[in-house]
Amino acid sequence: MNKKFKKLISYYKPYKKQLILDLSVSILASLIFVTVPTICRYITSEVLWFEKDQALAAISWLAALIGFLFLILFLCKRYIEHRGLIYATKIETDIENELFAHFQYHDFSFYNECKTGEIVSLFTADAFGLRNAIKRTPEYIMDIVIIFSCVFTFLFSNSKPLFAFILLALFALIFLFVFLIFPKIYKVTSSSRGIFSNIIGTLEEEISGIKTTQSFTNEKLAIEALIERNKTYLATVNKIAEKQSILDAGLLSFIIGMIPISTVIGMFFVINGNVAIAELVSIMLYIDLLIGPIFNLVHLNGIVREAIVGFSRIYDTLNMKPKILDAPNAVKLENISGNIEFKDATFHHEKSDKNILENLNLQIHAGEYIALVGSSGVGKSTLCNLIPRFYDTSNGEVLIDNINVKNIKLENLRKNIGFVQQDTFLFSGTILENIRYGKPNAGKEEIIESAKNAYAHNFIISFPDGYDTQIGQRGTRLSGGQKQRLAIARVFLKNPPILIFDEATSSLDNESEKFIQKSMEKLSVNRTTIVIAHRLSTIKNAKRILVMSDGKIAEEGTHDELVIKSGLYSEFYSLL
Repeated sequence: MNKKFKKLISYYKPYKKQLILDLSVSILASLIFVTVPTICRYITSEVLWFEKDQALAAISWLAALIGFLFLILFLCKRYIEHRGLIYATKIETDIENELFAHFQYHDFSFYNECKTGEIVSLFTADAFGLRNAIKRTPEYIMDIVIIFSCVFTFLFSNSKPLFAFILLALFALIFLFVFLIFPKIYKVTSSSRGIFSNIIGTLEEEISGIKTTQSFTNEKLAIEALIERNKTYLATVNKIAEKQSILDAGLLSFIIGMIPISTVIGMFFVINGNVAIAELVSIMLYIDLLIGPIFNLVHLNGIVREAIVGFSRIYDTLNMKPKILDAPNAVKLENISGNIEFKDATFHHEKSDKNILENLNLQIHAGEYIALVGSSGVGKSTLCNLIPRFYDTSNGEVLIDNINVKNIKLENLRKNIGFVQQDTFLFSGTILENIRYGKPNAGKEEIIESAKNAYAHNFIISFPDGYDTQIGQRGTRLSGGQKQRLAIARVFLKNPPILIFDEATSSLDNESEKFIQKSMEKLSVNRTTIVIAHRLSTIKNAKRILVMSDGKIAEEGTHDELVIKSGLYSEFYSLL
């Protein structure tokens, strides 16, 4: 069995009872559809020949039966629409949950290459299209199978095999028509979904960067860029519409022409004495029943096409294994002291031959406060990102307490490292919720104590809602210094033995920098601390300053020692 199909079926398994019930109700609804023409056939072939009073009584009872059947049909269809939507949505959310969980464990290189729009479209267009197919496909297929089976069973069992074969051949032609054109539509639809993802990515990027767009007065440029992308998308949709129109027009023409074609064929049988007029009427009623399933086939074609494209993208994404995973023999470290060592560490991105770090050797002792300086692009942030395994070394090793980080359980490793970056990310919600992110089960007293240690408590209580203040998306209602202090409060709450500050003060004013510097110094007591900074005032008091150049340690020493050397550090310092 195809792996994709197996994967799709696996999503149905938790809801198989609901699916079976849904299909059973669909079968009942289809059988009711088939029963009504049978009753009408009985009326025209039998009841009309009863005596008047007996015929009227029979018709009254049969009319009541038809009314009752349609009431049952209404209840069946209502149940299918209601319960079918619920279990289809449950499957959709299961898929979205699996996707979201899958994305949580990819490394930084994955997100460097993957566009946000591609990810967002998986959760929107692809997952939604799949939900629609999950809800409709079993119902429609059952409807088509039951009604077609019953109609042709009736035709073959009533000594009309030639008539049945002619009709069967007509339907076979339309099914062949659908299956011949379907792959062509599918191919174009696949490419359109990629273009749509690109448009979503552009929208997300432009909205996120609206301040930059407006500051450079490039609004027209942004609009023109989106218009061009939409033109490409429109051209692809035009190809889909062209082929879809052939399919829809063909099916619609067949549906419209089916009754008159069947009538003409039927009249040949009537004229030749093979079929009575009453029988022909009942046959026409049965054929009329097939129009609904054919319409469903048209509808199902579009639904399935979208779902196949969407599920293929989802399946392919789920099969992209994260590159950074726990080793089979990974261990969980208790009471990490914080010794860090780089042994011949080399790193380069997969699609680049240039080494960002090259044979780097470095020993950082537990509790030591060191600083990394150097021009942009020399590997400072990369060095820090190797410690929590946001990236893995291309060659060489990174060790914590003499154990290779690749042999430490990822969750355990990262719980013992606190990271504060230049571009602090805060989630929409309250100040309390954002600080608690460092320790999800923390009580309010712990959170307040962490905020005080980060010199954030005073500005927090100055807000009318205090710790319950809504900060807006990505903390837009806070200043840069306030956001950084919340980030440091979050790390205080986490209480890790290893700290990394990556340009934590580079974009702050002098007053904010003083607060951040105080909180950093307070937080770093008895912890292994690595600070990356362009502002040398931030790191003057570091016990050891490492100057990086071309992926290596070029100089090492205290502030005073490095200034005297008249090397790279001295040049940086002279520029202040």
